[in-house]
Amino acid sequence: MSECIGACLACEGRCCSVYIVPLTGFDVWRIVQAQRLAPELFIQREPEDYPTPAGFLLRPGGPTFAIALRHQYDRRNERPCIFLLQLREGIQRCGIYAHRPLACQTYPMQLQLAGVVPRADMLCPAGSWMGIGERPDEWRERLVQQDSEWERYALVVQAWNTAVRTRPADAGYVLDQYLAYLVAAYDTLNALTNQPLATPLDATFAALANAWTKID
Repeated sequence: MSECIGACLACEGRCCSVYIVPLTGFDVWRIVQAQRLAPELFIQREPEDYPTPAGFLLRPGGPTFAIALRHQYDRRNERPCIFLLQLREGIQRCGIYAHRPLACQTYPMQLQLAGVVPRADMLCPAGSWMGIGERPDEWRERLVQQDSEWERYALVVQAWNTAVRTRPADAGYVLDQYLAYLVAAYDTLNALTNQPLATPLDATFAALANAWTKID
């Protein structure tokens, strides 16, 4: 989206320092495939204030968590995204722009009854998105894709949580184990794209979750 690139060129990357960027499993899988990085190197877990369909468990009956891009302190004692590159003073760019998460791809737009509009609380410089009306369909497509991916991710999480709940009460898992399951689930899911399913997806995810949460 050319207007996206143009608007971001005028930005100091405030959104990459202020916001916690939520991730779907698809976001994680794309970054792992493109950057050849272990997911635990760029992901942090975030406790949920209340359970959501995308909140995963690490022990039976425990709290739920979301996953987000990791932030790290820089020399100015700020906490930018781990992938934000400091080119020179005041100039920062995304180091994984072509594979950035859907939350970043759709920022700062939202889909309302009136169409695609910028968020009222956006951090972008004034006037950055004056050209939004020229390509509303492209933004709408990404926003719809984002909703679809959150729904698909919820199925993957549900399978994991179901498996965790069947384990002994004192069983516990770490983030790395959940992320390993997550990448395996999306490896399977993307291998099945455009192919007839021999097994329903929910059963496929359940089998994977049971394998990854099995206690030897």
